[in-house]
Amino acid sequence: MKTKKEYPLVAVTESELKSEARRTTKMLKGKIVEKVWRHRSKEIGIQFTDGTRLFVDISEGGLELSIT
Repeated sequence: MKTKKEYPLVAVTESELKSEARRTTKMLKGKIVEKVWRHRSKEIGIQFTDGTRLFVDISEGGLELSIT
């Protein structure tokens, strides 16, 4: 059984940051932004026309990206 690869919650090393940027670019490539909003005081939500949502949140370790 193949398990889903786990990634660090917040990328901090240069390698993790580059890897996260590549994965995020691949997942969002070609998508069209529908709306942007402040989800919480330290979080921005971005919704795309296909329903994909990106949340960018400030945490103690840095920025956390979440794509749903």
